[in-house]
Amino acid sequence: LFLRDGGLKEELAVQLSFYGFEVEKPESLDALESAAAANFTRALVLDASMLLSDEETLERVSSIKERCSDRLRIVYVSERDDFDTRLLAVRSGGEAFLSAPVDVPRLIDKVDNLTTPISEEPYHVLIVDDDMEQVSYHAMILQQAGMITSVVSDPENMFGILIESKPELILMDMYMPGCSGVELATIIRQQEAFVDIPIVFLSIETDAEKQMQAVSRGGDGFLSKPIKPEHLVTTVTNRVERTRSMRFYMERDSLTGLLNHTHLIQNLSKEIQRAERVGRPVCFAMIDIDHFKQVNDTYGHLTGDRVLKSLARHLQESLRKTDIVGRYGGEEFGIVLFNVDADNAVRVMDKVRKEFSAIVHEAGDAKFSVTFSCGIASYPAFDGPGPIGEAADRALYSAKDQGRNKVVAT
Repeated sequence: LFLRDGGLKEELAVQLSFYGFEVEKPESLDALESAAAANFTRALVLDASMLLSDEETLERVSSIKERCSDRLRIVYVSERDDFDTRLLAVRSGGEAFLSAPVDVPRLIDKVDNLTTPISEEPYHVLIVDDDMEQVSYHAMILQQAGMITSVVSDPENMFGILIESKPELILMDMYMPGCSGVELATIIRQQEAFVDIPIVFLSIETDAEKQMQAVSRGGDGFLSKPIKPEHLVTTVTNRVERTRSMRFYMERDSLTGLLNHTHLIQNLSKEIQRAERVGRPVCFAMIDIDHFKQVNDTYGHLTGDRVLKSLARHLQESLRKTDIVGRYGGEEFGIVLFNVDADNAVRVMDKVRKEFSAIVHEAGDAKFSVTFSCGIASYPAFDGPGPIGEAADRALYSAKDQGRNKVVAT
């Protein structure tokens, strides 16, 4: 934190520490330079007025950013919010800009987002084509670029592969025996679970009108065969990156960064379909923070928001990467545990419950702890997102009736 406003600096230091950040407050440019040189990702929260009033600060900050660009993220706060100030901030390496009065939770979110490692998971592409020679050729190109590929040669097998492999883009031939690519794209778009997967047609078709017709029936783009390998890789990369970015913001709850209610239930539905296909169990756990209204009434809504974010982060850190975590609504959260039966789900969630209850939260001079209650239901005992959600909700209310701070399965 390199700020002139001592009050803001101290408030940020306390709240960032609450979220697990290590905070330093260098008092000089030399100290700032030493801190920035550390060999791990850092966020620098900097007062933009320092750039405007001191050319040396501008030059030093720009130099620091240039040397440490791969591990230094700069967030500017400013009393002035005009074009020249923002331009100066960008030129000196700023990646975020917040004008006064500073919204502290928003600033913490910016720091969190900028310092959280970006997912390096490879792109997953589904190739749909009856010509296995073409399939092998295009799969090889994409795999050499670091992508994962799945293949469908018979359109009738499409949905099993879609459910199991969860592709991020479908590369589809237009002309296949028994079912054209356009017809198959239309069938895919009629199912809500798959409406957001980009479909790019890859075909020898050169008629522009037919290409446009294909796109209008559910496609997102058209590539003509033969295609240069670098053109294929670039097209797929750009499309998947854009889809990932859009999907993240559309699917996420703005406060916690978890899946929102709609997309949590959509993912639950997909996992149940997947479980049915491969014969595995799925559990759905519903969490409700105990006496959350009292937290808001006693310590304020800002503290309540911090508790919600703390639980969200704890769930993400405690569970498997394959587990799906979302904000169900208010102080309720939902977790989808694939290939986990009810007994093991109870053990997992009870461990999470005990760990969370040991976390100490702060509000000014006050310190307090918070607990949660949890209800669990499982597939195949309950079939479908509706029945399993209702059963988990009943189990949650049972946990509350038994005194709260419990995990109950039904």
